Amino acid sequence: MPWLVEVHDEASTVEWMQAVLARQDVWVAEADGVVVGFAAVDGAWLEQLYVAPQAWGRGVGGTLLAAVRAARPGGVRLHVFARNERARRFYEAAGFVLTATGDGSGNEEGEPDCTYAWRPLIRRRFRPPPAGHRPPAGRAAGRPAGGTAEP
Repeated sequence: MPWLVEVHDEASTVEWMQAVLARQDVWVAEADGVVVGFAAVDGAWLEQLYVAPQAWGRGVGGTLLAAVRAARPGGVRLHVFARNERARRFYEAAGFVLTATGDGSGNEEGEPDCTYAWRPLIRRRFRPPPAGHRPPAGRAAGRPAGGTAEP
């Protein structure tokens, strides 16, 4: 994100990340013994999802996101900068839904941002009708609505 202003120097960023990540659930992705990405979750918030540029398009982000979803089956939320279109497309393709937008006043960078949420689909189990149930008038059992009883 070359357009993103740096509000902290590298040393203070490293110190902050070490302190924060120690309190969060973290998953690390490696390829050939090299760290290529990580995800960090605090409660129901995906606080960090980073994939090294050399690993983009190789499924690293999707794998990390799958681990997060498995650990948070009730759902997860996240913030992303509005200008980070690649990330927004990634999350939207993964089933996240835009729930709010901000003008940048809520983050240190002053960048407009978006809040996304993912919640698992509620799956309903098929239940056979109770004994004695009759289909609605005009419908024959096993026939589509509007169909005829004749073959």
